[in-house]
Amino acid sequence: MRRRTLIRGTVATALAPVGIVTAARSAAGAGRAAADAQGVDVSNYQLGIDYARAAGEGRSFVIAKAGGCQLAEGPYVTSSYAGHVDGARAAGLRVGHYWLSGDFLTPTAAADYFVDHLHDYRVGDVLALDVEVLDDSTRLWNDTDVATWFNRVREGVGAYVPWFYISAGALRAGTWSRTVAAGAHLWAASWGPNNGTYPGAPDLGGRYPDWAAHQYTSVGSAGGVSPVDLNLARSWAFDLTEPTDPPPGGGGLPKSSTEQDGVPGPVMWKRTQNWLRIESGYTGPIDGVPGANTYAALQRNMRNWGYTGPIDGVMGPNSWAAVQRLAAANGYTGPIDGVMGPNSWRGFSHFINQDRWD
Repeated sequence: MRRRTLIRGTVATALAPVGIVTAARSAAGAGRAAADAQGVDVSNYQLGIDYARAAGEGRSFVIAKAGGCQLAEGPYVTSSYAGHVDGARAAGLRVGHYWLSGDFLTPTAAADYFVDHLHDYRVGDVLALDVEVLDDSTRLWNDTDVATWFNRVREGVGAYVPWFYISAGALRAGTWSRTVAAGAHLWAASWGPNNGTYPGAPDLGGRYPDWAAHQYTSVGSAGGVSPVDLNLARSWAFDLTEPTDPPPGGGGLPKSSTEQDGVPGPVMWKRTQNWLRIESGYTGPIDGVPGANTYAALQRNMRNWGYTGPIDGVMGPNSWAAVQRLAAANGYTGPIDGVMGPNSWRGFSHFINQDRWD
């Protein structure tokens, strides 16, 4: 994807259509058809593309940056987004929309913002999540984060075409069973020498069943503009998908008895840590032992419930009062006094026992 800092230097000439397809056929995975579509992904760095000319050059799809949440100032819509979508569609090209992940919205909130700000979305368009660490962000979204985003988008739009963009190296460093189960097609970034030529199929290291799309260089050209990211896609990359069953052996977390007895314990805290990992950037272990990192993530989440103090991992009356407000939305009827008791814990645990935090 295009960074905020432009890549400078000599731009290589894009491969001719036949050359790309031939190279892709030689590298196609077993049991899959060879890549048969060429396309580009674009943002504010590719203004002025002549999409009719790009179509004549053999491009058949355009994935436009819709926005992101990697900036400290908050989520945004990319200023060039609507123009790219309109131009590509007018030229008869297949359209996609992508969102850049980041530290400054939870996956659920990011998915909601993305869906709420889609421009001229039509069933069959690609809806993609770009997972990398850029700008003000410091943490790569993990498997749970990514799957949460894709499943939340599905709640907003129904069956759709989901693409999961990640570098091949980052893909190999993680595990992605939940993302696979969410039905996301892999859009792998693997540039090799990054000289505009096709470097061969990306090495997935066994971390994903197969790649659907491959961003293979950032120094191509299209429609009179360079540099442009060039991509290959297999025909099935544009299939609508639904989520599969949860990955085998996942098991999930047990429900907490705190909802009944009002006594917080390790199971409740494990579920709390998992919730905070999904929603609020917690990166520590799911061990049921709350510490400063757990409490800091809890304070970040409690901004949604009226907490205005520091994110310092030290829970005090103001922090706990916000937790009580969350509990009040889940059955707690006592005072909001910042003193947690059995009834406060019951309400909180009613929230934390939801299936989505398993």
